[in-house]
Amino acid sequence: MSFRKRGEMLNGGGPGGPGAMRRTLPNRGGVLPNRGAAPGRTSMAPPTADNNNRIPVRGASNSAVSSVGLTTGMNKLNINSDDAMQVDESDNNMELLMELNHPGVRPSTVSANLVASTGCFDLDKLLSHMGLPLGHSLLIEEETTTDFQSILTKLFAVQGVVHNRLNGTGDAHKQGNTHVVFISMNQFMAKELPGVYKGSRKEIKKSKIKEEENKLSVQNLANQESKAQPTRYKDLKIAWKYKYNDESSGKKHGLDDNNDLTLSDDYKDYTSQFDITSRLLPAATPQELSFISPMQPVPTILSQLETIIKKHKDKLIRIVVPSFLHPAMYPPQMFSLPNAVGLLHGLKSIVKKHSNRTVMLMTLSKEPLTLLLQTQIESMFDGIVDLEPFPQEMLQYLEKIYKGQPNKVQHGLVHLIKLPVFSDRGEMHHKHAEYAFKNGKKRFEIEEWSIPVDDGVDDGSDKNKKEDSSNPQRQEAQKQTKQAVDF
Repeated sequence: MSFRKRGEMLNGGGPGGPGAMRRTLPNRGGVLPNRGAAPGRTSMAPPTADNNNRIPVRGASNSAVSSVGLTTGMNKLNINSDDAMQVDESDNNMELLMELNHPGVRPSTVSANLVASTGCFDLDKLLSHMGLPLGHSLLIEEETTTDFQSILTKLFAVQGVVHNRLNGTGDAHKQGNTHVVFISMNQFMAKELPGVYKGSRKEIKKSKIKEEENKLSVQNLANQESKAQPTRYKDLKIAWKYKYNDESSGKKHGLDDNNDLTLSDDYKDYTSQFDITSRLLPAATPQELSFISPMQPVPTILSQLETIIKKHKDKLIRIVVPSFLHPAMYPPQMFSLPNAVGLLHGLKSIVKKHSNRTVMLMTLSKEPLTLLLQTQIESMFDGIVDLEPFPQEMLQYLEKIYKGQPNKVQHGLVHLIKLPVFSDRGEMHHKHAEYAFKNGKKRFEIEEWSIPVDDGVDDGSDKNKKEDSSNPQRQEAQKQTKQAVDF
């Protein structure tokens, strides 16, 4: 309990002011009278000039000490605060540039990531982000010796070429917005990319008619004015009432509110529809597509990829690794676990290093791989999709059921093993045999799988033969009739 007078300040807060030295009582040094220092403890010495230098002081001196400590720490780590701020600002500006100007980048519908299209609308939808997030990788596995995975590889690559050509035909090859990198020996793949789907013959004729109607001419303007207004507007009795109802219904449906139309217009070039039976014309050029041979050592492959990414700065880089560990494309030493995992680890580190403008797609066949190597490869990817084609018996069964509708025949099942972003957070998104895929002329479709039911309805002749063989009375009647006719 303190017995000091009211208004008296401790530590020399009296006439000496707050900056005065602490007053010491007579016969009292660092140790209380009649009491020695406790064993194992040093005596409390009064503050001296050296101790005052060690005590942090409030005010301007404290900020100076903290700033000096921060700068010395930055110097020890060889980090410049100005450079760090510039890097952060450049990353933010790059993401903003990609979001606003790049036609193949859009925000994710379920997270805060920017995503790029895989070239297949149904696959974008299956990944839950409407695309593959930037800085992430996707692995597409196939369980049998079929080659459906190559179609998704070509769609992923040609989507980048189409985005690169949206700026124009002249300078788009040199100053585009996207560059595709193939880690493959098959350089003919540049000529095998599918072309953009232009529609059926009827749709092509309609599009040509629309182009002619859109040309500026007196007749077209007169036709547009006549088509713009309904015929009942010409009725002078209550035309104003119908017009008011049409305008009010348009407002209810949001025709004048361009929110939905603006979204569709902003991302109208995000993903395209391709015709697998056609070829992209003109073919992809070396300015749009680069090849790296996998027969080289792993450090050489990674250094060449890093050089290409630095060369094409301010561009979206699509890394494509088709048919990984195919015996005809990779040397025998690459099938060892250290070499294969080392290459994948280097590719993943490069993708994460340039996470604001790189995506990677790899396809893999499970047939020649061991379970250990397959597990290690899957652990390196952010998203995994497994394709399981149907056996021949199942395909014959489906063709029998959809006899009059061959477009409904599915070709296999789709298993979703890992999702980008969500699986890294620990969420479980494993879906087995919930989706099926089918490869058509227009696109590679992925839809919900349901087991079709066989109604057991055959042709009429077969049905009559079965009824005849199962009914003995009818057989006797037919014999008697035949004998009578012969007589």
